[in-house]
Amino acid sequence: MADRKLDQASVGLGSKAQARRLAEQGLHEQATGHNEEADRLLIQAQEIDPEAVADVLREHDAARAPDARLQATADQDVERVLPRIKPGPEQSSG
Repeated sequence: MADRKLDQASVGLGSKAQARRLAEQGLHEQATGHNEEADRLLIQAQEIDPEAVADVLREHDAARAPDARLQATADQDVERVLPRIKPGPEQSSG
């Protein structure tokens, strides 16, 4: 149903505008956790006009801070990859 509305809205647009619209919709779907739909829309946009998709992705990346991740999430990732070293009793060497 949503696909039909998107396709109907894209009729009459130039291929570049149509690809931009699909890419933007794909990014929106990705942000809401609908990864399969996002992939489908981005692939479709890429088939229409790869340069328009690249423009949308560059604009999207430029609008984000260099490290826009939540610190708590970043910390969890670090903990998963590099567990904290917990100091234990000192051992004498020799």
